[in-house]
Amino acid sequence: MSRKRAWNKMSPPDVGSYMDELMSVPRSFAFGWLAGMLLPVAAIGGIVAGIYLLTKKVPFIADIEEDDGERRLIVKLVEPEEARGLLQRGSEAAQAFGDEIRSEFEGEGQ
Repeated sequence: MSRKRAWNKMSPPDVGSYMDELMSVPRSFAFGWLAGMLLPVAAIGGIVAGIYLLTKKVPFIADIEEDDGERRLIVKLVEPEEARGLLQRGSEAAQAFGDEIRSEFEGEGQ
């Protein structure tokens, strides 16, 4: 065995490559998490944009009551101005529901 080979085996490991290997798992997790959050949102946005380009209407989730009194969710196409109003009403209803739940929890604690 030559002296050069023996020296290479005894040299300390490269700290930069060690840190790269050590950080590869958290980096991969972070990129996977970010892609897992952003890509579905981008896909839904692309679908909505495609529907809008074809129909000049936007899809919106609405609930309907059937004859037997049950409520169901449907997706219907509405004008963009109407969608803004429906979204505003939905957020107000969600806020009222959240306030109701919060007041129930506060009432139980007393």
